[in-house]
Amino acid sequence: MRSTKLTFAWGLAGAASLCIALGSAVPASAESGSGVTFWSGDFTGQSVTLPASTACATLPFTAHSESNDTDTTIRVYETTDCTGRALAYPPTDIHSFPTFDGRSFRAVG
Repeated sequence: MRSTKLTFAWGLAGAASLCIALGSAVPASAESGSGVTFWSGDFTGQSVTLPASTACATLPFTAHSESNDTDTTIRVYETTDCTGRALAYPPTDIHSFPTFDGRSFRAVG
């Protein structure tokens, strides 16, 4: 009887360890983020997801909302060359900017 209880206890401990290990595993995509997604409307219309880079990236359309799924702040600019007026969005931010025409962006740190 003691042997059966001990075997059962070890089996339960092993199953619990496996659940903890699998439950705490972080997928690679969650560690680095999937980039920055822009939409032409208020999270509607055309969309594109781009990596966050310190180099200026021109958007393929005028953007009016973003989802910053990165660990860095981004700036969205009204010009196509990342100059002039800009809006800054922190990491993991979701935001719309209906009165601002975003035409380029870059990561700032």
